[in-house]
Amino acid sequence: MAEPFNIDRFMDSSNKLDLSDINWDEVPRHPLTPEAIRTLRYFLTTESSTFFYTRALMTAQGTFEEPEFAPFICVWMYEEEFHGRAFRRFLEAYGKPVDQAYRQGFFKARTAGERFDEIGQTVISRLFPEAWPAVHMIWGTVQEITTYYAYQCLIERIRHPVLSVICQRIMKQELRHYAFYREHAKRRLAASRLTQQVVSRALKLAWTPVGEGMSPREESVHAIRFLFDGSDGTEIERVEQKMRELPGLEWFDLFTKYAVDNGIRRAPASWFPDRAASQTEVTTAAV
Repeated sequence: MAEPFNIDRFMDSSNKLDLSDINWDEVPRHPLTPEAIRTLRYFLTTESSTFFYTRALMTAQGTFEEPEFAPFICVWMYEEEFHGRAFRRFLEAYGKPVDQAYRQGFFKARTAGERFDEIGQTVISRLFPEAWPAVHMIWGTVQEITTYYAYQCLIERIRHPVLSVICQRIMKQELRHYAFYREHAKRRLAASRLTQQVVSRALKLAWTPVGEGMSPREESVHAIRFLFDGSDGTEIERVEQKMRELPGLEWFDLFTKYAVDNGIRRAPASWFPDRAASQTEVTTAAV
C-alpha cells in the first residue's frame, strides 16, 4: 500500500533545481537536430507558464478549501520556475538565445482555448463548489504524469549527457508533484459520484495535452510526435492507464483521441540520428 502524501515532508524537501555541478561548456559539443531544439523550446514555454496558470487558479472559488493546497502550490510554482530556467540556460549554452521577453510573448499569444479555460475555472468552481477542487486535482494529475513520461522520452531520444542529468533531476520533482495531485484527486473522486461526473465532463470538454494553450497546437503536435510517436507509440497508453486507475475515470482515452484526431504518427528517423543510423545498418545488412 502506498504511503499517504505528507505535506510537511514535501515542504521540508523542496528546493530549487540544483545545477551547480553542470558543465555548461559541454552542452554544444553534442549536436541536436532542429526537431529536438524545437521540442526543447516547447518544454521551456510549458515549464515557464505555471505563473499564468496559477494566476487564473486564484480567481476560482474553493481554491483555499483544501488545507494542503496553499503550501503545495507555493512549492510547485517555485520548483517549476527553475525547471523553465534550466531549459533556458541549456538552450543558451547550446547557442540558441532566448529573448528576455519570451514569457510576455507566449502569454499574449496564448490560444483562445487557454483563455476559455481561465474563465472556465471560475465558472465551474461557482456552479459545482464541491466538485471543483477535484477538477483541479485531476488536471494536475494527468499533466504531471504526462510531463514525467515526456522527460523520460526526452532522455531516451536526444541522448545528450548534460540534458539527461538535468531531466533526471527535474523528473524527481515532477514525480512528487504527481503524487500530491493523484492522492487528492483519488480521495475526492472516491467520495462522490457527482464529482466523478463533473470531472469526466470537464475533461471531455476542455482537456488538451500539457503545454497546449501557451503554445500553438502545431507545437504541441510536434512535441507529442517527437516524444511519444503519437498513436504509433506506447507512452500515450501508459499515461491513459494511470488515469484509468482513478475512480470514475475507467473510460479515459482522451490522449489517444487527440493523437488520432490530429494525425500524430511515428516520428521520422531523421529526427533522431541514432535511430536513423540503426535503420541504415539494418537496410545495409539486408542487402
